[in-house]
Amino acid sequence: MTSGTAQAREARAPLPCTGARARRLTRRMTAFYEGYLREVGLRLPQYSLLMHLTRAPQSLLHLAERMDMDRTTLTRALKPLVAAGWVVRHASDDARQRLFVLSDSGRQKRDQAQAVWVEAQLALEAVLGRDFTAELNAQLEAALERLRPALSPEN
Repeated sequence: MTSGTAQAREARAPLPCTGARARRLTRRMTAFYEGYLREVGLRLPQYSLLMHLTRAPQSLLHLAERMDMDRTTLTRALKPLVAAGWVVRHASDDARQRLFVLSDSGRQKRDQAQAVWVEAQLALEAVLGRDFTAELNAQLEAALERLRPALSPEN
């Protein structure tokens, strides 16, 4: 084998798995934030849902699109929030459409959790550095935008 062939093969070799690293980072980030959110009885996905809901009715489809989630996962995530009374299913003219709103107690829980999230975010910025965190956020947003057209419509 010539050195040119070996170099060409090496140039085509993939980098280490980005997906595995992203999953590891997600687990660590989730654990970090949930260390704070635990004091208000929420997990990070629940907090995120409360932040995306309003008093205006939103369809499951619209909410799923805003959160980049599939409807099945979103339905499962909403169940404990509905059971707690923080989210209410709202009547719709179309029986096939499920609408959800944030209840008054949900708004109170969200406000309580948001204060804790601010502490968590500032602590994360202290650990990672504010500039690094800003750049990480920018890179993550850019990756999300680049990946969106590469996915099938079901995703």
